[in-house]
Amino acid sequence: MSQVLPILSAAKLFELCKIDSKFSELRTIAGFDTNIFNVLISEPLQQYAELVQLAPASEAHHHSGPGGLLKHTLDVTTLALKKRKGYQLPLGGSLTDIGKQRLLWTYAVFVGCLLHDIGKLSANTRLVAIHKSGKELPWTPSSGPLTNLVDKDGAKIPLEGYRIEFRKTPYRYHEHLALIHWGVLPKSGRTWLIEASHIMAELTAWLWGDKFESGTIGQIIEYADRESTAKNLQVPPDHRFSNVIPAIDRYLKLLRQWIQDGAIRINTNGGMGWVDEHGHLYLVCRSLAEKLIQECNSLGLKNLPQDPVRVYDILQEHGYALSTDDGKAIWTISIETGTYHHQFTCLKFESRRLIPSSRELKPLDGVIKFVAPGEQASAKIIPESAAQANEQPLQNVTTGGENEDIEQTPEPEMGVEAAAITSENSSEKIDNNISESEISEVHDEVIQETAEPLDTVSNNQEDVGPVKTSVSIIKNLEYEAPETAQKFLSWLQRGLLEKTILINNPDAEVHIVEDGIFLLAPAIFKTFLRLHGVPEEKHKNLSKRFANLRKHIRCNDLNIHPYWVSSSNRAAKINGWLLPFNVIYENDYPIPKPNKFIKKKLGGDDG
Repeated sequence: MSQVLPILSAAKLFELCKIDSKFSELRTIAGFDTNIFNVLISEPLQQYAELVQLAPASEAHHHSGPGGLLKHTLDVTTLALKKRKGYQLPLGGSLTDIGKQRLLWTYAVFVGCLLHDIGKLSANTRLVAIHKSGKELPWTPSSGPLTNLVDKDGAKIPLEGYRIEFRKTPYRYHEHLALIHWGVLPKSGRTWLIEASHIMAELTAWLWGDKFESGTIGQIIEYADRESTAKNLQVPPDHRFSNVIPAIDRYLKLLRQWIQDGAIRINTNGGMGWVDEHGHLYLVCRSLAEKLIQECNSLGLKNLPQDPVRVYDILQEHGYALSTDDGKAIWTISIETGTYHHQFTCLKFESRRLIPSSRELKPLDGVIKFVAPGEQASAKIIPESAAQANEQPLQNVTTGGENEDIEQTPEPEMGVEAAAITSENSSEKIDNNISESEISEVHDEVIQETAEPLDTVSNNQEDVGPVKTSVSIIKNLEYEAPETAQKFLSWLQRGLLEKTILINNPDAEVHIVEDGIFLLAPAIFKTFLRLHGVPEEKHKNLSKRFANLRKHIRCNDLNIHPYWVSSSNRAAKINGWLLPFNVIYENDYPIPKPNKFIKKKLGGDDG
């Protein structure tokens, strides 16, 4: 872009962008005293405005007009602080901690909003300063605001204005630059945050682009960012700085052409699309995204997203791909006809928006059903004799896996790996026939046989394994997606309630104990991933995401609880996660009897 833009003060920028320069709404929402608000929030916003000037938030996507970045940042900040009021932070904290830390958490959310896109000015959206002489000068926010740009001797540089230049950088590269601009905040604000390591851990993870480690702060700001983006894309675009055709326009043109030409087969076995009786068109998400990416690349449009997930986002943000009840783009559907039965993960569209008004897509001659999370597979019911195995002693209990796989991930704010729990110096005395190494081994493969045979499940019973299921539960499970942990929990709850996941059985990976529901780790995470076609070695990713849900009971700042499983004269140590009963068995649902062979302590003393 060659247009030279004037360098404006914060007051003038707020006036042009129709932003309340007193931030009255933010003052009310944030809850700070007037003087503190001025120092911690108002002044940084004014400095931010003078840094970003009239820069857009994107080249040809949301908030792509003059002042788009400033408008978007203020919008995200307002939405996020409203959302934050619905949280008691830290999650699971005492009322005293929640009260003491209320304003600090609020400030962290504000900072996460303020800095979340500022890295764009050092990455793909550059302001090029123009000297009075006409010479162009390189500039980034680290150089200081254009309103007061100085040379190496401290003399103010006379500027004519600036122009905006778009550059190609790796996707989300700007997020890695956010913390470079930490100096936008006052020293008092930076010091306040740095003293709270658990809050800073979430904040810095969010600014770096690590949605997994960003915790509640990340969830709040991501929601606000998504809402602001979607809201802006629903209205006619402002005058854009760039004449680049937006990705959504290219995608829709291709999509409509393919449907018209029959390049996308609809309502046929092996096809990509399915139409229900309400006029909704379901397109297999991964196939559609890859087809769009491949076609755009073949046309030489390689500046468009190469990540299928980003394609989903664009189609959803513009309101074409309809959202599920929980705001996701992906729908899991079941297709049933007289000759075939399939299950797909799809994007859902209103077909009328993709075809000419004179044409109508006929619905499938069959049934299309939405499959809710946790319902992705039909499962065979475990025989009642197996489900009642809590009355039987355990001879060969699965103990969780290899030593190196022990799952003792601390909660996100701890930021360190917990050491494996061992008991080499345990004072507990067991049968002399068991060596000390056997006692201290965290993951013994089995409890050794006793002198007298133990009763177990009937020999003629089907070898069902820890989980009974006929097919994978969720196709194309994205193990890195934040919602994967919730899917795991839904799968676990449904499996336990429907008795398709064994409990209190020699092969079981779930046991009922006096204190709650004991999950052998990492075995249960590996089983979930294996059933969904994901490599088992990704279990650490899943367990960390599960820790972020904060549904489990902690053990001395660790996620892992050590338990002992024993028979008359043999014992082994096992490790796992402990869930409160109400996480699985809600609304007075009857809780199975505890497994009498698994105890917190060896011997008769459980205290």
